[in-house]
Amino acid sequence: MQVSIWIRGARPKTLPLGLSPVLIGIAASWRWASLDDLDECPPGMGRLMTHWPYPYEWKGCGLAMRWFCVVAMLCIVVAVGLQITVNYLNDYADGMRGADAARTSDNAGPQRLVASGVNPKQVMVAASIAALTACVAGLAVVIITECWWFIALGLLCLLAAWGYTNGKHPYGYQGFGEAASFVFFGPVPVLGTQIALCNTVTVMGVIGGIIAGLFSVGVMMVNNLRDAQADASHGKRTLIVRIGVPQGRRWYCRAIGLATVLTAVCAMPSSVYLWILDQLVALPAEVDAKCECSEYGINCPTWGTTDWLSLLLSVAALAGIVLCVVLVVRSKNAVRQEQWRQALPLCSMSSLAAACAFVGNALQASTLGGLPFVWLG
Repeated sequence: MQVSIWIRGARPKTLPLGLSPVLIGIAASWRWASLDDLDECPPGMGRLMTHWPYPYEWKGCGLAMRWFCVVAMLCIVVAVGLQITVNYLNDYADGMRGADAARTSDNAGPQRLVASGVNPKQVMVAASIAALTACVAGLAVVIITECWWFIALGLLCLLAAWGYTNGKHPYGYQGFGEAASFVFFGPVPVLGTQIALCNTVTVMGVIGGIIAGLFSVGVMMVNNLRDAQADASHGKRTLIVRIGVPQGRRWYCRAIGLATVLTAVCAMPSSVYLWILDQLVALPAEVDAKCECSEYGINCPTWGTTDWLSLLLSVAALAGIVLCVVLVVRSKNAVRQEQWRQALPLCSMSSLAAACAFVGNALQASTLGGLPFVWLG
């Protein structure tokens, strides 16, 4: 059987929903590790350093770069693996129940594997392989971080993936799919990644989890808006079927609109806020140049490598925010015009753009004022 068939069944256009929350969790961990005044270092984060060679006292953890990258990559494998698992299981269940039989028009979305004649047992094998990959990566995270309760969380995620469209009473058929999507593709992967990387939860991580969850809800609502008529005829009482398509469109716009506003506020580079503050309240000019640069990162008489890097990362974060806004606007227009093939990837990529803005913001914050962030082997 052609590999392209299984790639299609994995639904690549939805995979940013698995990647984005982990990237946000990585960004939240990076920012916390580089900026906070820590009393002790979490496991794997290196050694506590004080009295760095700057004209002020600073305390923080040197980051074990290899450790951080390994755990971050494993978290990505877990999240994307679970996303693929959900897609295959959804394909299997809807195909067996006949809910995908109506996918005939070009605008109705791609025809699923089981509905197009692929052996259901093979689809279940593919789902099992994806789930096993996620479990192996998750177990590696547990062993490395010694967060043993992640095992229970992983089992809960697998049960949620199975119960969405499978079993006697699938909750996706009762209108709870959006709620589960918000939780398991929002706060759970974002905060789970942050706990794995730095053993803490921050406000930025919580807000990032809400943003990722809202975008995930948006993608599910696009799917359910597209399939509303077919779902109703097959007894699939999704949220859109329950509240109606017109109301569903309005709630979709509200969900991704709120996610975009939160992204613009929380992922805005720190240098932008400092520039606004400098315009509103003039910062003291007659101070030692090193002190001024290290504390504020602005009004420096000379620019060094760190300053240019901070500027470049600020531009990258702003570009992510702008791209997110553009994609969301286009996605809303596509939904209004019922162009579902365009709306779904646009909404999915909006989530990835927001995550990239968070990453740019976190990297820029770690360079602001030349704050030390040491790569320990």
